Amino acid sequence: MSAVRLRRKEAAPALRAGTRRLNRREELGVESRRRIVDAAGALMAERGFAGTSIASVSQRSGLPSGSIYWHFESKEALLGAVVEEGARRWFDSLPRVDSLPADPAERTAALFDAVDTSLEAHPEFLRLLLLIALERRDVDSTSLAVIRRVRGLALERIQRMLVMMLAPLKLRNEKRIAAEFARLVLVVADGSFVAQHIDPEQGDVRRSFNLLRRALTALAREMTDSVPRGNR
Repeated sequence: MSAVRLRRKEAAPALRAGTRRLNRREELGVESRRRIVDAAGALMAERGFAGTSIASVSQRSGLPSGSIYWHFESKEALLGAVVEEGARRWFDSLPRVDSLPADPAERTAALFDAVDTSLEAHPEFLRLLLLIALERRDVDSTSLAVIRRVRGLALERIQRMLVMMLAPLKLRNEKRIAAEFARLVLVVADGSFVAQHIDPEQGDVRRSFNLLRRALTALAREMTDSVPRGNR
């Protein structure tokens, strides 16, 4: 085992919340790691993966390159940490299923408002995923696998919320419909996000999500009306 891996293995327990109280040295290590990940995430969202160097991360975070390599073996490992941390923050910002209103219309509105608000609060996460997708040749397969896994988790999370939204309609194939709707939600999020950055005055993410909510609600009702009652 390399010296870097050994140090990271020794530091790992300190990063797992709730295991034990951290000593001062461990607290400094956790804080340094957070600063590095935040700086790398901001830079990669601005410049892409290829345009972000360890030197620039060092300058932005205020920590020496040696500290970065202490926590991460490579820039690719740092990218994986950035993506996973961004995903965690985004997932944590989404509401719990049991916190949404019981009324179907209110529940649908709250669901889409929550997704829209979360994207406004954490835009760097989606920006980074889009930039990395456009420069795939500069990113190793392991990092791409992390990005695909995170995107898959986002789809699963949205799909679960949509299943709950469709539940009152008692559709026979609500899981399949929710899966299709989830992909559409993510596509609209991608497109709206790009449009907003191209033309902020015209690219209104909240308005796009409001229209999508109304469209999906109408489509779900149409599907319900088209299915014989005995087959729902």
